[in-house]
Amino acid sequence: MGFSIKFNWVLQITPPENPEAGKSYEFEKPGNRNFPLDAPIDLIDPDRNAIAKIRVESFTNRQNLTTGSFIVVKVYRGNEKEVLSVYWRENQ
Repeated sequence: MGFSIKFNWVLQITPPENPEAGKSYEFEKPGNRNFPLDAPIDLIDPDRNAIAKIRVESFTNRQNLTTGSFIVVKVYRGNEKEVLSVYWRENQ
């Protein structure tokens, strides 16, 4: 008997509407995942567009579900958003 867990260095979810730097948000993902705590990672949407740089504050694994919270460090805009979005789409 085993336990499957994914180690993620990006959070891919439907992002909050109009995310703001400095604000905390909650998330929920199917499956069991492990995220680095208090280290910057990217937030991307389901189409792999870069949304923001975040720090996962906490997460909890339950049966086939991971919930947690993150704080937005920086919202990506303009050329930076486009370059990072291309990176995430090319590296699926």
